[in-house]
Amino acid sequence: MFKSRLILFPLLAISIFLFSGLVLSNEVSGWKDLDNVLLEMEKANEAFKTLKADIVYTRTITLLESTEISQGEMSYKKPKKLYLKFNPPRNEINIVDGKYVWVYHPAEKQAEKYEMDKNKQTSRGVSFFEFGYGESVNEAKMDYKITLLDKKEDDKKRFYILDLSPKNPKSQYSDIRLWAEEGFWLPSRIELYESDGEVVNVIELKNIKLNKGMSDKLFIFDVPRGVEVVEP
Repeated sequence: MFKSRLILFPLLAISIFLFSGLVLSNEVSGWKDLDNVLLEMEKANEAFKTLKADIVYTRTITLLESTEISQGEMSYKKPKKLYLKFNPPRNEINIVDGKYVWVYHPAEKQAEKYEMDKNKQTSRGVSFFEFGYGESVNEAKMDYKITLLDKKEDDKKRFYILDLSPKNPKSQYSDIRLWAEEGFWLPSRIELYESDGEVVNVIELKNIKLNKGMSDKLFIFDVPRGVEVVEP
């Protein structure tokens, strides 16, 4: 079995996302409505070119009462270039070079190779991560019904929680939720629900740095000697 779950690529559409009766209360409290939140996210999306962050990935299978936590670091560069390294025990490197997705397992001396244009699940996953980090709001609306699910305040920070309901019934994820911090306006927490919530994937980005120098060499995977390449 292939170890990878391609959790990412259902990373970063780069990116992300109550009704009229709430508009007045939103204005009084200073909270924004959905249209204004999406407008701010679109502005933030257009302003950044690269992103670097620490990542915490948590996968929970409720039926088995099983939770796996993996930590690592990621770098993203527009358009569609991603480097994601997970520390042990996961010990895995994911690279998206714009044409291929590579999932490298050093301990097994094996690398999985996916062609983005031909692997719909993989390419749509990358597209998902880019919502909020690359793909426009209008493009995301073509694939998802977007609603403002909730608003939270934590340690003087305000968060808008957007719910993305896939329009395609065959989508890998039954629901997607994005947490966008007011002022920053890019997703810092991404929740991916599989099988109607029986499996929950949570991606948290910490220590986010935008528009720092980033070489394209980071996103080139040179197959190490002795490593087997498989194309599932």
